[in-house]
Amino acid sequence: MSVKKHQYAATASTVYFSYFMMGIGMSLLAQFKPQFASLWHSSISGVLSVVSAVGIGGIVSILITGPISDHFGRRASAVIGHLLWAIYYIGLLYAPNFAVAYIIGILGGIANSFLNASNFPALMEIFPESASVAGLMSKFAINIGQFCLPLAILLGTALGSGYRTVFMLAGILYIVMALILAFSPYPDQVTGPKKQEKAKHDFNLGVWSLVLMGFTSTAAFLLWINTYQELAKSYGIANPSSLQSVYAVGASIAVLFNSFIIKKGVKEIDILIWYPLLSAAGLLLAYFIKAPQILYLTSLAVGFFAASGLYQLGQSVLGQMYPDMKATVQSWGGFFSAFANFAIIQLAASITARTGAAAPRLILLLNVANMLVGTALAFVVKRVGQKKQGKAD
Repeated sequence: MSVKKHQYAATASTVYFSYFMMGIGMSLLAQFKPQFASLWHSSISGVLSVVSAVGIGGIVSILITGPISDHFGRRASAVIGHLLWAIYYIGLLYAPNFAVAYIIGILGGIANSFLNASNFPALMEIFPESASVAGLMSKFAINIGQFCLPLAILLGTALGSGYRTVFMLAGILYIVMALILAFSPYPDQVTGPKKQEKAKHDFNLGVWSLVLMGFTSTAAFLLWINTYQELAKSYGIANPSSLQSVYAVGASIAVLFNSFIIKKGVKEIDILIWYPLLSAAGLLLAYFIKAPQILYLTSLAVGFFAASGLYQLGQSVLGQMYPDMKATVQSWGGFFSAFANFAIIQLAASITARTGAAAPRLILLLNVANMLVGTALAFVVKRVGQKKQGKAD
């Protein structure tokens, strides 16, 4: 994968750095809950509510930002998104109370929607011959950001830098990225023929199955990373965070592996069928064998097969199916992904409240069911594609 004649090198590099910052930002606010609770005259739960507000902002805006990106261009959406993120990071430092912070959190979710509507389609257009690999590398950049977050916090602590410095620096970096992308070249948004045949805009069962996989592919790893702690303790693991390291390594290796096998000719849809199925097998292993060492194998399996860029692959396939409206169709999958961020955790919380100590193992089964649904949806996508191909032949 290379940027043709380096014409779009600055654009692609900035977009990938934006994904790196996304990885850092996913849990940055959560690292400083006591400080922000004091700053906003609120509580730890109040800070978590602001974190959830980011998800709400994404849900209410994502179906709008896709068409905006397709109509007004990737550059405009990218600049708006990065500037809104700058407002988020700097604004949280100056929010006088919880209510203002909550509104700023919603702006962060809107910022994320604008960037999703710009960055992913832009990468597909910069790398038209390896769009899926380009999308997978965005996941790799996010993984690296997540890996670097604790290291950055430790370094900041050693240097005596407070949370204000961290958030101010993040805001400044987003302003810099907005300026770079405002003046960087972008390729044509349609990589195929400008005029698409009407059949290519038929939204059949396969397309909607692919859209719904935005939910299952996101819920798959969200359920694990948010609930494995209690499961690990019940299985006798004293330091549950060690499972996170195994998970992160598996996810990062898998992204590189998937990029390699796709270049060698493996179809994206086959990965979307088999990986959730193998993830479900790993979870069932932990359900039936109650042993600490098994959880490490399960965490590796979930990281490799569920957090390896399945959502990004589904989005790539959608974009390739509708080259003249990439951001719009990808926003549909993005909506269900954002909904999963909210709904699946609420469901897990409900199970925990109702079943108590039995909840961790029941949540394992919930995730198994989710992944099996993901496999079924991917199989529908493949069958519909085969039927369309048969008719074309």
